[in-house]
Amino acid sequence: MRYAALFLLAVLGAAPPAGAVDIPLPLKKPRDANGKPLVSPPAANPAVAGSASPAKPQPPTPARPEAGQSPNAAPPAGVWPKTVDGAKEEAQAKAEPAPVPTEWPAEEIAEAQALCKVILAKIDAVTIPEPAFRQGDCGAPAPVRLVSIGRKPEVSLSPPPVLTCGMVGALHTWLTKDLQPLARKALGADVIKIESMSDYSCRNAYGRTKTKLSEHGRANALDIRGFVTAKGETAVVLTGWGETKRDIAMREEALKKAAEKAAAEAAKLARPAVTPATGSSAAPQVAGPGGASPDLRETLTEDAGSPVQKPALGAAPLRLGGPDAGAQPPARMMQFLKGAHTAACQIFGTTLGPEANNAHRNHFHVDMAPRKVKKICD
Repeated sequence: MRYAALFLLAVLGAAPPAGAVDIPLPLKKPRDANGKPLVSPPAANPAVAGSASPAKPQPPTPARPEAGQSPNAAPPAGVWPKTVDGAKEEAQAKAEPAPVPTEWPAEEIAEAQALCKVILAKIDAVTIPEPAFRQGDCGAPAPVRLVSIGRKPEVSLSPPPVLTCGMVGALHTWLTKDLQPLARKALGADVIKIESMSDYSCRNAYGRTKTKLSEHGRANALDIRGFVTAKGETAVVLTGWGETKRDIAMREEALKKAAEKAAAEAAKLARPAVTPATGSSAAPQVAGPGGASPDLRETLTEDAGSPVQKPALGAAPLRLGGPDAGAQPPARMMQFLKGAHTAACQIFGTTLGPEANNAHRNHFHVDMAPRKVKKICD
């Protein structure tokens, strides 16, 4: 009864009566979800011999994905996922560019040198072997420096270009089969020198920024500025080719525009002018019997871009823009250069000249690029 009264007082919050003994209430033991008491394991006693703390379980070592398995796939059972640092290291390894090759395999060098021996043994050419060189896709396994080709006369190349032996063989065929007969017929003398502009250059083809490597990058191309004959005459591509189709089209367009402007000016002058005082019309003043005003003749001359020979007053001008007949190169010079270009198209994989574009106005480009369908000739 006494204990029941104390419990009731504790619940109701009332103070115990005087003289009552303060007896602590029993503590409730913690229980699990099923209501069973939780029993904690005995604490380890380090003083007991042979007793030790239980070992902490260690996570298994992360494993790399198997071959063919996606790196983003879920890891197999018992394998911890890859750490952030490990993923970053792998991404950096993938981002690093592959090393640029700087050497040719020995078998490629041996094969190219063997081909050189076969080609050079059949032609008259003075060459200096150059060591194999490589810069990524550029370079050549067996390049040579071409000093001269042909015999009686021996034709020098200035400066001596670095080329493949295949290019040397093609140049020899072009010189002996086509250039010398053309030079004798058109220029009256043999060619004794070829003036080169560019040989090896590790770059893309003209007009390409990323896609196609130029044959210059393989030492498989040559740019030629001109040809010197035994008489000391030089057939320069820039000045000896003459007008290109582009030049003719531009000149015709200039003539058309100038004629339209002249017709508009003539129609304007032909309209009668009414004077405000009398209301009568007065014909415009003209200079000379042709009826064309001095201002009109001056306009025609300025549109041409250069002075012209003044025709009879009132007549159409003889020429508007572009070189006249006196500024054209000699016909024999044009005959030689255009014949040389046409012949090159039958031998080389690519032949480009002044008709191709403005970048090739001053030289011939020839190379031995393999062509599956037909050769390029512009």
